[in-house]
Amino acid sequence: MMKDTVSQSAAPAQSVGTHKTSPKGSNTQDRIAYRAYELYVQRGRQDGRALEDWLRAERQLAGAANQS
Repeated sequence: MMKDTVSQSAAPAQSVGTHKTSPKGSNTQDRIAYRAYELYVQRGRQDGRALEDWLRAERQLAGAANQS
């Protein structure tokens, strides 16, 4: 009977759900989520376009960061 071996990596794996923090101290994903929610409200709270709102919020925030 053969035993399965599990190799362990030398570097620790990054845990799921970790967030990058912006230089201003605000969590990047939180800022994107807040902006996506603002876009959702501006559209009249129509469901079914959450991904579109999220991606648009990312682009807007990235553009604002590049301008500063």
